[in-house]
Amino acid sequence: MIGIVDCGSGNIASVRLAFDRLGVPTDIRTLPDVSDLQALVLPGQGRFGTVMNALTERGWDDVLKGWIEADRKFLGICVGMQVLFEGSEEDPGVSGLGMLTGTVKRLRAPKNPMMGWARVCWRDSIFSDGSAFFVNGYAVAKSDVCCATTEYGEPFCCAVQRGHMFATQFHPEKSGKWGQEVLRQWINS
Repeated sequence: MIGIVDCGSGNIASVRLAFDRLGVPTDIRTLPDVSDLQALVLPGQGRFGTVMNALTERGWDDVLKGWIEADRKFLGICVGMQVLFEGSEEDPGVSGLGMLTGTVKRLRAPKNPMMGWARVCWRDSIFSDGSAFFVNGYAVAKSDVCCATTEYGEPFCCAVQRGHMFATQFHPEKSGKWGQEVLRQWINS
């Protein structure tokens, strides 16, 4: 069973539907009870600070840290990737989960936010390059665990992986057949 974290913001219905299409059972969790789960997904839409505050208020922050530190299967999507880092320019003074070193920074592009399709290029990965759907105004320029990049005004890291922790800046659940294949391969990895 895959648990989908509900912290009050996010594209939970789309994420659940994507896993339904793959025939993978999911359960939406508002409370941090993870004892019966094999994997956790933190979907995201919204501001860094709003999501971090909701995770903290609901007790998810420590549960997520423990889950990731134990190297259990985890997927973060969009702001679900961003909160893995130490902080964000979007909400200075709000700490992230600190699972990864670095700060999320505002995209330096002629038009912000980035909204639409962009090419994802993987580095030494089981995934194949393809086009993904993005909606973000902030991103991580570099990370020592970056496994994919894209470009919008400038290159940036659009996926990270360390052990069983995997996260994407793009929305695989909104990225058509290619996104479904990313989810399928994550499940089977």
